[in-house]
Amino acid sequence: MDIKEYIDHFPEIAQRERHEQFKILEQAKAAAFTPSALRSYTLYSWLIPLLWIVGIGGVLYVAVGFASWVPVVALIAGLVISRIMINNRREALMQSGLKAVLKDAPQ
Repeated sequence: MDIKEYIDHFPEIAQRERHEQFKILEQAKAAAFTPSALRSYTLYSWLIPLLWIVGIGGVLYVAVGFASWVPVVALIAGLVISRIMINNRREALMQSGLKAVLKDAPQ
């Protein structure tokens, strides 16, 4: 995971220097993505797209029957929706790691 995308992203640390933000974000990543959390995040990253694609495909199949565009629409819509969900989950994990790091850091 690239933490550079989170530089200047969180208002709690946005006013700090970039190198200091990078160090804090590295610590937040280490705090948030423990081995068990990383396993569950990886499982989430694989299951969510699969479930969305199958779910959308199933709904479209029931609604309109099988047409050649149904798998394409299900694939594209499922991947877009799941990417948004996965990004939100990763951001939430980073936010929780950041809160833990800032709580333990001396002011």
